[in-house]
Amino acid sequence: MLNNLEKRMLKPFVGYLEERDEYQQGEIHKILASACMHAFYVTTALMLISLIVDTINGTFTFGTIALFIVNQFVAYYIQIRLKKTGIAETEYDAEADYERTILRLKKKFIFAGAQWGFTMLILMEFLLPALAGEKLEIHLFSILIWLLAGAAFGICTYFLQKRNIKMFKEKG
Repeated sequence: MLNNLEKRMLKPFVGYLEERDEYQQGEIHKILASACMHAFYVTTALMLISLIVDTINGTFTFGTIALFIVNQFVAYYIQIRLKKTGIAETEYDAEADYERTILRLKKKFIFAGAQWGFTMLILMEFLLPALAGEKLEIHLFSILIWLLAGAAFGICTYFLQKRNIKMFKEKG
């Protein structure tokens, strides 16, 4: 499960000397996963703060870029590992459960797309230009672009997640 480097790094990182049983290993991994998730959100917040400070100062610093690269690496690493192991996939035996899950997924990503588009509209058209000291000008075209981008985001993420939901089909 864990490669040699990860095993060697895990013991001193967590601070234990002897091997742990399955339950203890599971708890260690649960704690580390939670810590990784919290660190991801903290680095995202720091990246946004750094971007705002860069905007106010009219610069673009290494810190902002580095935080973005770290977050992208972590996100892609998790996605690739989940896909390789097949853990992200969910199979349904009943057609009704499958359809209900697909409907929930559609609603979730319609909301996510709208939220992303609205957030980007506020950040890119109001907040960052205001912090940079620029004159605020909102155009119908800008609103349309961000609405379309939000819709594209929602549709793309919907189809990416839908690939992980399957109907169980018996062989034979």
